[in-house]
This record gives sequence, C-alpha cells and structure tokens, in this order.
Amino acid sequence: MKNFPLVEKRLPTGLRVVLLPRREGETVTLLVLIGVGSRYETSRQWGLSHFLEHMFFKGTEKRPDKRQIAEVLDNVGAEFNAFTGEEVTGYYVRLARKHLDLGADLVSDILLHSLFPAAEIERERGVIKEEMKMYTDSPGRHVHHLWRQVLFGEQPLGRRIDGSPGTVSAFKRPDLVSYTKEHYHTGNAVVAVAGNFGGDEVLEKIQVLFGDLPLGEETRPEPAAAGPAKRFMHERRESIDQTHLVVGVPGVGLLDERRWAAKLLAVILGGGMSSRMFMTVREEQGLAYAIHTSSENFTDTGSLETQAGLRTDKADFALELILRQYDKVMQEEVSPAEIGRAKEMVRGHLVLELEETAALAMFAGEQQLLQGKVMTPREVGQRIEAVTAQEIRQVAGELLSPEHRAAALLSPHKSVSEFARLIEKE
Repeated sequence: MKNFPLVEKRLPTGLRVVLLPRREGETVTLLVLIGVGSRYETSRQWGLSHFLEHMFFKGTEKRPDKRQIAEVLDNVGAEFNAFTGEEVTGYYVRLARKHLDLGADLVSDILLHSLFPAAEIERERGVIKEEMKMYTDSPGRHVHHLWRQVLFGEQPLGRRIDGSPGTVSAFKRPDLVSYTKEHYHTGNAVVAVAGNFGGDEVLEKIQVLFGDLPLGEETRPEPAAAGPAKRFMHERRESIDQTHLVVGVPGVGLLDERRWAAKLLAVILGGGMSSRMFMTVREEQGLAYAIHTSSENFTDTGSLETQAGLRTDKADFALELILRQYDKVMQEEVSPAEIGRAKEMVRGHLVLELEETAALAMFAGEQQLLQGKVMTPREVGQRIEAVTAQEIRQVAGELLSPEHRAAALLSPHKSVSEFARLIEKE
C-alpha cells in the first residue's frame, strides 16, 4: 500500500490520536482502544475487563435507556460493537461518513458517562454466563482455552478472557467503577479514525468529545514467566466426533525483532492451502478438514501454534506428522521459492485486510497503543522482505526444539498415552 496518509497526534491531555484519511469510499470507522484486558486482572478480577466492556452499553447520563444507545446507530445503519482481549479492549463504530459526528458522540458518551445500573449488572451476569457456555460448547474455541492453560498456567494469560461463573457472579458496581478509574484514562487510550473524513475537523471533534477523559499514566501488566507451564493436557468429551488439537511452543513478543521470521515460519508451516501442514495432514493423508499454524504476539511473549480438528482414530498419527514438520524446518533451510511464496502471502493478506476501514483503524491504533509507534504497510513489507532463509531456520531452531513443545487435546479418547509420549519425548 503505497499511499498511507498517517497522522499521529498527542493531545495536550496526553490522549493519543491516529488519523488515516482516505478520499475513496463512503465509510469511516472510529475506534477507541484502551490498554487493558484479561492480562491485567487479579484472580478476584478474572473476567472484569470483559464484563465492563458489556456494561458500557447499558445506559449513560444522556441516554439512560440502553435502547436509546442501540437505536441511535441502528437508525443510520451503523456497525457498533466492542471486544476484549488480553492486552486491549476496543469500542468502535463503522458508518457512512455523513454520520461520523453521531457515531463519535455516542462512543465518547458511553466511555465517559456510563451509569452501570445495578439492575443491568444483574441481568448481564446471565448473558455472560451464556456466552461462556457458547464458547465452551465450541470445540475449536475450547481447545484453545486449554492450550493457554498449557502454555501459561496460573498466569493471567493462562485464563479465559470471559472469567468464570464464580467471579462473574461476584462482581459489584463498585468493582466496575474502580476498575474504570484505574485503567480508562488518557495514558491508556488511543483514538483511531480511518476512512473518508476531514482530518482537522475530526481532530477538533475528538478534542471536544474526549476532553473529559481522566488524566493518567500508561500502565503495563506483570511480565510473563517463561513457558510452557505444562507439556500436555487432555480433556475428554465423549459427545464430539473429532479430536481437537493445539500443539506448539512459546513464541516471541511484539518488540522482538524475531517476530518477522516467526511469522513467515508459521506461514510456511501452516499458513495456507499450499502450506506444509495442509498438504501433509489434509491433502496427502486426509486426516483433517482444517489445519492452521499461526504466530501470536503479546507485548513480551507469544506462541507459535498449530491447531487442527482431526480424524479421531488417526489423531496420534496426525500429531506425529505435525511434529515431523517441526523437525524438518529446523534441520533444512526453506527453498527460495517457498520463502518467496510466504512473503507474497503475508503482503497480499495485509493489502486485502486494510481495504476495510475497521481493520485499518485497528492496524494503526493497536500499534500505537502497544508499541508506541505505527509502522506503515510499506515498512511492514520491507521487514518481511528482509527476512532470510537462514533467519527462519535459526528462529525455528530456537523456538521449535522438542523440549519446548506442548499440546492441548480435546477428544473422546479414553487413553492418550501415545499423544503424551510424542510431546514429552526430548
């Protein structure tokens, strides 16, 4: 993406603003990112970041009825939602450019003037518990919860983002208010706007609408301890027909220069339909419908993981095939053709992704929040292009060695000794 008109500003209050104006298109996204998530929580607060995200939609001083919040943007066909992660919570509106003022007013209203009514807190407990059940009932999601426990153990990164039924049942209004005061302030916030809008006009609007955001200093979570915390975990579920597996190793953080090589390593292993995992496990052996390898990065740690839904009677064989690919990429340099395809895939996916204004706002806003600066797509492409086959083999050797490997398994198996043996042998 050659044309990337990026404007980065820090307002007198300390609030960071990222503007990405485009002349083409008729939509615009306003995204507010807060530097807090499940990783910041104590054991008693487990799930509080996510619970609070829900409660910002339940009424403000200006719009005390939650229906008013929903109808304002529904009436103009806007997309309005929020999400909670381990290190970031986000609130966004995507809408026609002529309605940007309305969208910005509503987002600022819920973040600065929410009431957190006691009756709504009680109702939302039930909603979130049903959300927990939904994700637990999804084998692909649940095995990833197990994987996080394997990798990070009792650290906050090892816990589910949505909490537990016990912690969600215990939250009171003062918990929400104090958590908001602790984390929702200028030092922990970034406002990103992407799409077709006037830059100076929008900057002035942000200064007015978010002028009452409390002042504060940026906070950071406790550093992660080295993993994996366990080598193997199995949960039996007789009601499923597939065996769901995540196998991998601790990875690298966002500030680690090895992340570019780790990203390409993940693409080569399992990043597409021509990847080694897909061709070996699915196309040659027919043991899975979906298999994927990814490199996930937090600020100071991460993971490199392969996830698959496998044919149950051959799942241990599939795991063996996956581990053979780990061994092979450690032992042999990837070919120029293979590394070239991987680089083109990464660049191509980025171009496709950034065609959409919400993704564009997230791309720049999250970088500013977590890394303190924004790399343009061209700069990202240059970093990717500079990675050599030797660097990929080196990072593979550092990350994928057998003593670092771990796995989480969700399956109908009674005995999983062969899975454990494959993972725990060094």
